[in-house]
Amino acid sequence: MSAKTLIGRVALYALLSAITFLVCFPLVWAFFTSVKPKEEIFRWPPTLWPESWTLENYRALLEGKQAYFQAGAAAASGPPPSAFFLDWFLNSLIVTLGTTAISTIVSTLAAYSLTRFRFPGQRAVPYLALVGYMVPSIIFVFPMFLVMADLRLTDTLFSLILGYVCITLPFCMWLMWAFFRGVPIEIEEAALVDGASRLRVFWEIVLPTAWPGIIAAAIFTLIVSWNDYLFGRVFMNSMENLPLTVGVMHFFDGTHVDWGLMMASSVLMTVPMAVLFMLLQKHLVAGFGAGAVKG
Repeated sequence: MSAKTLIGRVALYALLSAITFLVCFPLVWAFFTSVKPKEEIFRWPPTLWPESWTLENYRALLEGKQAYFQAGAAAASGPPPSAFFLDWFLNSLIVTLGTTAISTIVSTLAAYSLTRFRFPGQRAVPYLALVGYMVPSIIFVFPMFLVMADLRLTDTLFSLILGYVCITLPFCMWLMWAFFRGVPIEIEEAALVDGASRLRVFWEIVLPTAWPGIIAAAIFTLIVSWNDYLFGRVFMNSMENLPLTVGVMHFFDGTHVDWGLMMASSVLMTVPMAVLFMLLQKHLVAGFGAGAVKG
């Protein structure tokens, strides 16, 4: 390797490392803040590395205890917000998994039918779905809220699942439609000629081949439904039914902000998605022919 090539490679890695540090710095700061005691959090000038480490903020979240809210105000208003953190986490998990399952299954079946069967308006459906996704989601919130109120579904997790499906399904269907268009149909035709049923062809040939696209659609749905704030803020009222994104806002108490709990909850909210993405990222770069049967 020449000296010029080595210098260029070192410069490239240094630049990528700097960009990675800048992108990850908010999460790094949140983590170090979450393990600082109260006095050190408010110290000026602020420091990144804690002088003393504590897990009190995480313990308060997991055990449902207050960290350093004003004791009198917390006692007067009932349980502290941290008492509901595990409920919020479970709510977000249920809503995210439910939304992902529905959006992924429906979009996969719809995209397959659009690329394998002929019917009036077949060409227009994918583009209309994409236009539906391009409309800001805030436009759908209040009409959907009125529908949920008529159906008596407000303040339920099912209302959030339906709301997130409405905003994720159009893009997932368009993504899967574009993916299925690149899947060779000759493999399916050969299996049908050999006597396989349409359902068996779809299950044993199409799905393995389309796995990278399904993973991409699932990751998109996971991120949207896990991070959304607007639908949860409008649809949900009771403390125990809130998703994480809305619940953690209760760590703001007027002019007081419980930064320790806020940073600890931010870390616990971010880590699951980060770990899941790292585990599934290899599927995003898999070949379009992954899982196809070689003849």
